Amino acid sequence: MTALIVLIGGAIYLFFYFTYGRKLQSEVVRADKDRLTPAVRLRDNVDYMPGQKMIVFGHHFASIAGAGPIVGPAIALAWGWLPALLWVWFGNVFIGGVHDYLSLMASVRYDGKSIQWVAGKLMHPRTKYIFEIFVLFALILVIAAFEGVFARLASTNPTVGTSSFLFLVIAVIEGLLLYKTKLSFRVASIIGVLMLIGAVVIGFVWPFLAFTSVRTWYVLQFIYIIFAASLPVWIILQPRDYLNSYLLWFGLALGGVAALIAFKGFSWPAFTTFSAATIVAGKPAPFWPAVPLVIACGALSGFHSIVASGTVSKQLDNELSGLFVGYGAMFTEGFLSTIVITSIGAFGFVVLANFKEAVTTAGVNLDQFILGGKYLG
Repeated sequence: MTALIVLIGGAIYLFFYFTYGRKLQSEVVRADKDRLTPAVRLRDNVDYMPGQKMIVFGHHFASIAGAGPIVGPAIALAWGWLPALLWVWFGNVFIGGVHDYLSLMASVRYDGKSIQWVAGKLMHPRTKYIFEIFVLFALILVIAAFEGVFARLASTNPTVGTSSFLFLVIAVIEGLLLYKTKLSFRVASIIGVLMLIGAVVIGFVWPFLAFTSVRTWYVLQFIYIIFAASLPVWIILQPRDYLNSYLLWFGLALGGVAALIAFKGFSWPAFTTFSAATIVAGKPAPFWPAVPLVIACGALSGFHSIVASGTVSKQLDNELSGLFVGYGAMFTEGFLSTIVITSIGAFGFVVLANFKEAVTTAGVNLDQFILGGKYLG
């Protein structure tokens, strides 16, 4: 069953990428390889910097694939694994992937301007200001959430802080290898991946960044944010996400192979209810219209338009690369969510049963967790 689901998911994404995606590219976007992109036409080697297609894909994929495509599908299993899978597959193909691709190309056609600016241009000037205010507060919330998670992790586990620090140093080196040396793209990539593996190993063997203060990690992160936002994209932003995508690829490959060779049936129910399943914080919610809010990354996420228009559109070297970067990265994220649903559907009860004594001792009601994700809100 696990192998069948993974194969069906992969086949759906491949089929629609080469059919529906190509139709969008030729008939809706009308992409033209001879039309100069903003990255080429407005190149300043700071924000506007054309990158190799795989590098830009890695940057976009790593930027959109955070915790969302993992946590969201896990919560949505309260409705059953089948509704969650159908939304991840077809919601992605016909809505999420289209949204990502078209928001990217809309920005490309308007000199790499933000999606807020494009909305104001095409709809009404007032729309731009409303959208900008919303995006500002949304990004503040996102930064605060991830800052808090990382600060707590790094303060209690020096391996996290050490590997992350080394990873940033490696990203700068990788940027220099890609753009300031005569090394080929393949050689520079291999060196970067080897350095990335070394950073992880050193983090486990010699975790030298052992700051136990959460506040210290908050300060360090804010300093990093200022530098990352100010430096040219090729120095840290682009190579950082490109290398980070290899971690995601490794996880995808590992999960995909495990699902293929497991040949295990689903222990989780295919369907529970379309009405009031207890999803988050013990509150009941119907499958529709709640599912787009629960499974955002992996099927449909408006945040992706901020990424696509904020940085990615300024790095696209050719309009024909937009389908691979925008549509393709969203499909890859959907495949990640497919593996998450498959893994939990097949092994979720087994894993929870193995840890039942431990979580009960910690004061967690496992039955409530299984029935509705009570502790995920």
